Amino acid sequence: MFRIKLSTPMPSELTDWLGDVFPAWLQLPPDAFQNLVPFNGPESPIRIKYVGNASELGRSVMFDNLQVFLRLISEGRVGVDEGSNLTPDSLELLLETTNWPGYDLERTRHLTRPLREDIIGPLDFLKALATECDLIRIDGDQVEIQDYGHCILRKEINLVLVRRVFEAAFSKVNPRTLTKLAHPWVHEQSGIILWGLSITTDTPRSAEALTRYCFVPPKKFFDGTLKILDIYMRSVFLQPLTWFGLLETQVVEAGEVNEHGLLYKKTPLFDQFLQFDIERVKPVELAN
Repeated sequence: MFRIKLSTPMPSELTDWLGDVFPAWLQLPPDAFQNLVPFNGPESPIRIKYVGNASELGRSVMFDNLQVFLRLISEGRVGVDEGSNLTPDSLELLLETTNWPGYDLERTRHLTRPLREDIIGPLDFLKALATECDLIRIDGDQVEIQDYGHCILRKEINLVLVRRVFEAAFSKVNPRTLTKLAHPWVHEQSGIILWGLSITTDTPRSAEALTRYCFVPPKKFFDGTLKILDIYMRSVFLQPLTWFGLLETQVVEAGEVNEHGLLYKKTPLFDQFLQFDIERVKPVELAN
């Protein structure tokens, strides 16, 4: 398993990449930094308040999409082939009936047909999430809805279901479903990134800026590939958090420092749902 480490002193490649950003992860006490991996471990200082907030998360776009997915399966309109992949017709239908804020669905109009699930991140992620959470069971070309899936179909979305889905999204589902450039170790950053977002997204910021504030760059990326971390941040963390209703986006003019033209900001639900037993180390350089 890849293990997050702080580079001290920071090499010039890292300070050049950070620019005028004083990263949130440098404001973590050492014990909190370590205990945030994994984010839902027994020593984690994150307190996820499912009680009182599960209903609101259950009304998010993420659960709407799961319900659409399960309903279409129950109606026999979405299925898989012998390799357990969503069929091209199923993918076309899901593109029309599901909603993925922040994801450029327009580009799918130009993709070569027939479609494949592994090139449409949100739908690959949707199936993987439903499988990981025991909402569905796939055996060859057969899809069977499980008990938890029937609960979602009946709109009986309780605390247990919300916990299963949220924690699977950021710790169990392979992030390569969201971007083929990612690797499973990316999820080791989940707790650190959630904390970083909690102190940096009162103000709308771009994915590029939030990557520098929140993502701990592994040493192997100091060879000039740090830019790829922006893709990990946007695909694996920022977009899914908007689908759960924890972040919202603002559209701005795209440019060299914000190529997608989006800014991300916390919704009120973020601080209600995610709380932290962390005494923040005061920054010694630039404030966030």
